[in-house]
Amino acid sequence: MLCIIPGSVSSKMFAVRAFNHRKTMLYSFNLLIICIVIYVFISLRANHVDAREKNLHAGPAKTNVNQDIYKREAPLENEPPEAQGMPTADDQQPIKTHQGRVNMHVFEDCCGGSLDQLRNNLLYPLFPNVRTTVSRLTVSPQWSNYGLRIFGYLHPSETEEFIFAVASDDNSEFWLSLDESPENIQLLAYVGNEWTAPGEFGKFASQISKPLLLVKDMKYFFEVVLKQNTGIDHLEIAWRLNHDNGTFSVITSEFLSLYGDESSLQMGDIEHIPQTKASYDRLLESIPSSPHPVGEKIREDPRDHIYKYKMLDESYLKDLFPECHYKPSYVFTKQIERYQGVYLVHFSSVYPNDYTRQTHDLNDEMCFYTQDPSFQADKGLAAYLTEVEDPDVQKIDTGEGPFWQRVYDVKPLNPASKQTTVVANSCRTAGNIVMSQDHAMHIVRAFLKALHSREETRGYSLLRVVNVVRREDKDVGSRYLVELELVGPHSQKVLVSRYVYAQAEDSSKQMFLCSPKAFNWNPSATVHVIVAVKNQARWIIQFIREMEKVYRATGDKNFNVIIIDYNSSDMDIEKRLKKAKLPSYKFKRMEGNFQRTGGLQAGIDLVEDEHSILFLCDLHLYYPVNIINSIRKHCIEGKMVYAPVVLRLDCDASPRVPNGLWEVAGYGLMGIYKSDMDRIGGMNTIEFTDTWGGEDWELLDRILGNGLEVERLHLRHFFHHFHSKRGMWVNNNPG
Repeated sequence: MLCIIPGSVSSKMFAVRAFNHRKTMLYSFNLLIICIVIYVFISLRANHVDAREKNLHAGPAKTNVNQDIYKREAPLENEPPEAQGMPTADDQQPIKTHQGRVNMHVFEDCCGGSLDQLRNNLLYPLFPNVRTTVSRLTVSPQWSNYGLRIFGYLHPSETEEFIFAVASDDNSEFWLSLDESPENIQLLAYVGNEWTAPGEFGKFASQISKPLLLVKDMKYFFEVVLKQNTGIDHLEIAWRLNHDNGTFSVITSEFLSLYGDESSLQMGDIEHIPQTKASYDRLLESIPSSPHPVGEKIREDPRDHIYKYKMLDESYLKDLFPECHYKPSYVFTKQIERYQGVYLVHFSSVYPNDYTRQTHDLNDEMCFYTQDPSFQADKGLAAYLTEVEDPDVQKIDTGEGPFWQRVYDVKPLNPASKQTTVVANSCRTAGNIVMSQDHAMHIVRAFLKALHSREETRGYSLLRVVNVVRREDKDVGSRYLVELELVGPHSQKVLVSRYVYAQAEDSSKQMFLCSPKAFNWNPSATVHVIVAVKNQARWIIQFIREMEKVYRATGDKNFNVIIIDYNSSDMDIEKRLKKAKLPSYKFKRMEGNFQRTGGLQAGIDLVEDEHSILFLCDLHLYYPVNIINSIRKHCIEGKMVYAPVVLRLDCDASPRVPNGLWEVAGYGLMGIYKSDMDRIGGMNTIEFTDTWGGEDWELLDRILGNGLEVERLHLRHFFHHFHSKRGMWVNNNPG
């Protein structure tokens, strides 16, 4: 029995081992089957992704930065594709490659080294001068006064934590998305209001990012912005793995791909350009209000939104004032000598102060004070201080300061009310002449007295003096535009806006107002804004957007946009006009060389209603939203034309920081009734065929020679953007 037992145990052990062996083989076989299934699934998925990518068309991802930011209306196409996988030499599994370049947009004629100055530029980010590509994130164009926006996709070669770094001169920022969407970008590294040497990644802590996990075979949208002023210019974006011995290296082409192919697009095509938190269109973003704005000229003023006021029923004002003969002594009855008109136009004065005076430059500012009759050149501004003796302080005159305990007296100084047309023309920072409060309120009280003398308007009281404009006819009288906000008997608010005339009298006596004969403005007159263009796509689009802005803000349907195009090749203007949200427009294509006078006259000829107003203008302008209202009330048919003065912005300025000089010598921006334009003979297309410069002065001569007044005022928020003349009136599409 002892012999049998070992045999039985051996058999049982053998059976157990055989069972375990079969179990192991079965487990291995099942594992192999599972691996094969996973491999087949991954292969099919990869083939499906590659096939889908091959069928995608290049185009932008839709960006939604903020509900207050202007959105593109046309639906956006699919995202741009990665480059196709190329077969290997033995035609086995393809090796994935990328396009090796990224998009770069160049914004020239933009001074200053701050990125805020770039972002405040009205053309940023949709209207670059140049659209091109680069193959690595290191550039040094060796140029000045420009901004760059570089964007595309980053493709990490492995799944790891990466650290990014930036170096530049001047300011720069590096933004990276959490995925391929531009909506998800975040600021990783930047060079603030400073600069670094090339490759100097450790000068500031802000230059180096925190570690960020990136996944192989994913693509990440990125954006780099640079602002260069003068001096050496450079930009480098580098990365390294988050290892102790990691070294930064510039990001090169094998890790980059385009956001979209722009090589076949016109400069007028902008719908594909991504808008992000770093770079978005600010056209409709209001200028931030502040109790301490950068300049008084951007402070809110009731005149800026005067179009919102409900007008007082005109029937209430009929025969409110007796009619009087109106023929100013400064109106001419015969033609004047060539180019003499600019010396014969006088500025009107305003109340309240509209803060159109420029105060940013000390040298230019001093020209304002030196024109004051009480200014003493030998003492300067110190002459306005009068020392007062302090009996408790012993005066020791050493001839040099500091004099800590000396005290002074000063009289209120208001040089703006003492300015003249001579000052406004010679001092391009002066702004509008400001009427004294005493004089303005003398007129307002007389106006209100007339209102309260009638039953219909007796219940209206003054809420605010919105605007008073005075055109003085020395020793004869003055014409006034009086605009008052009134509150009625039922608490309704209304605006009264009317021209009156007052003969020159002793200001201490009661003011007598009358209504100048045939001198009333038409609140519903149609205004035709006319511009002639050729190959200025980004400025043409900006002009259309400005007109859309005015219409969106005012809802005014009585204005029309007229564009005369000399066969532009960089955009389809008519197509853009059809998409525009405008009350109406007219478009005409012309052949031949660009002609400003010929183009404007062609636009004038498209206007059939002789009782409508023409506004002859240029590109490169930023318009106040009240521009149409301003044109209407300063144009009187058969009597007066309107020549607003535009502020020519400095290179580093913008509507948000509007530093510059008033273009007091320019008369190319003119509002005039069609009937008056026809009467004086229209534009001079014979002498000024394909040249410009002087045609505005010649037109002014004929306006004055035909007995028309010219209303001349500095207009708030009316800016001419700085730009060079490089590439103008030619096809400027280097992209």
